[in-house]
Amino acid sequence: MVGQTIPAVEERLQYGKPHYLKNGHYAAVIAVAKDKVSFMVFNATDVPEVKGFLRAMGNGERKVVDIREGQHVDYGVVAGILEETATAL
Repeated sequence: MVGQTIPAVEERLQYGKPHYLKNGHYAAVIAVAKDKVSFMVFNATDVPEVKGFLRAMGNGERKVVDIREGQHVDYGVVAGILEETATAL
């Protein structure tokens, strides 16, 4: 999904997690925890939170979608958020 959304994306493993960069700037990272997979986008200050779907991290520059087993996720919406946040990079 990341490669289709950002064709020139660079993938780099840092801290054991895949980080995705566009033009040398962080676009997204995937983190795995015991009960979820978190997909975080950067440069997301202007993207509003969506209760139960998209939460803010820190000062709101980062937004996270937490995905749990059995949960339906509209990856088209997630790709749209990534496309919006990565456009300015």
